Amino acid sequence: FTQDNGSGTPIQKSTMSSGVLCADECLKVFEEMKIRNAYQYIVFKITDDKKSIVIDVKGEPGASFEDFTSKLPDGGCRYAVLDVEINTKSGATTNKLIFIAWSDDNASVKPKMLYASSKDALKKTLSGINEEYQATDRGDLDLAEIKKKAGSV
Repeated sequence: FTQDNGSGTPIQKSTMSSGVLCADECLKVFEEMKIRNAYQYIVFKITDDKKSIVIDVKGEPGASFEDFTSKLPDGGCRYAVLDVEINTKSGATTNKLIFIAWSDDNASVKPKMLYASSKDALKKTLSGINEEYQATDRGDLDLAEIKKKAGSV
């Protein structure tokens, strides 16, 4: 799939072996999060027809970590981008965006495989995220561990 970005140069739509495409709104809302700090988190899901990755829910700035984790369904799968405050080696604090792949151990095999094979379509669309955190049960959803993965010391 190609799309005209207005410059006359076609841009490649991200798709992976699963054939799932990332909806345009995902990039638009992610850019608002990255540039304007418009959201604390964004949770993404694959549509029921298994053709697109779309936004499931957005967290307002300042939303709690508990609010974020409550949006990840038991027995299901989701992708998320979370804005976390980390402590740098120099002692300063800064904010980082981290990609979180939620794939509950209790989810059935088909959705887990679909989410695993479609993840790169979303990650390639969302530029500027370097770290990924994988969670397969509620115990993995540990803010301190997520911050460490994002680069906190």
